[in-house]
Amino acid sequence: MFFSKKKKEYARVIDWSPAWDTGAPLPQVFSNGQKTYLTYLINESETNLDGTNLTMIDITSDTQYPLALVEFNGHTFRFGIANDEVLSGLPLYKKGLQAYDAHIIENSSWIEELKGIHRVHPYFNEKEWIDLKHFVLLFHDEIFEIIATAYQILTYKTTFETLAVEIAKRMNKK
Repeated sequence: MFFSKKKKEYARVIDWSPAWDTGAPLPQVFSNGQKTYLTYLINESETNLDGTNLTMIDITSDTQYPLALVEFNGHTFRFGIANDEVLSGLPLYKKGLQAYDAHIIENSSWIEELKGIHRVHPYFNEKEWIDLKHFVLLFHDEIFEIIATAYQILTYKTTFETLAVEIAKRMNKK
């Protein structure tokens, strides 16, 4: 009898702090050939959750918001894909994906696909792929996936524009 040696792919929820706003996280992605930056609105508990005290977020305003800046050591990513209303259509939905959470995909088929592409390179080295991780963040209206070795999260109380300028400076430093 034939048994596949390939391990099954599944999503594992990971601790992620600070959490993003589940209603309107407003994620934005910036990338170059070395790093990828992700920003999102941090979840702040509202004192009145009965729906009568909603705050509208205007990313073009001069209002300062609690924002997270995530710097990933990686530049292969996907963004958009689906919203929370169609999560059940995702391939890993019944394999550990949870709405509004951050995940690592174990035995990632995407990493295997990328390795397959790179194997034709004359200097391909399997060891260079060991530390890569497939992260998936499920926002309200978007999904963010990235292949990276690590990430760092910083928090700010600033405008969306000011944070975008900061990211542009980081991406263009020597």
